[in-house]
Amino acid sequence: MERVNEKGTIKINKHIFGKMAFDAIGLTEGKAFSASEKGKQLTGIGGSRPTPGEISDHMIVREEDSSLYVELYLIMSFGASIQKNTELILNHMETELKTYFPQQPGKILLKVVGVKSKQIAPRDIEVERTWN
Repeated sequence: MERVNEKGTIKINKHIFGKMAFDAIGLTEGKAFSASEKGKQLTGIGGSRPTPGEISDHMIVREEDSSLYVELYLIMSFGASIQKNTELILNHMETELKTYFPQQPGKILLKVVGVKSKQIAPRDIEVERTWN
């Protein structure tokens, strides 16, 4: 994505969106995990937390009718409040996106594709936030 202002052209790559998601998921203190579109938990080297680059590979970021659209896939820990933790993620991401794109309306869609206990049980829950 590119933005042009009085100082020139700014290029914003998908890694920045991955960093926003990485930080937002970290706020849940291990109750939410990034996932692929197919419901597989993303892990980094040696089973550690995935990097922002790995997260951004499994996000959808685009502009629709001059509106920003971000889609992120999650797996929740068994027993964790989906409402509370998705709210934490949405609040953080909305704040960050409004900082980078202050005049642009947007939409964030969080797709909870699984719940993790000993194994990952498939789920299909969508939580959405839009702003003007």
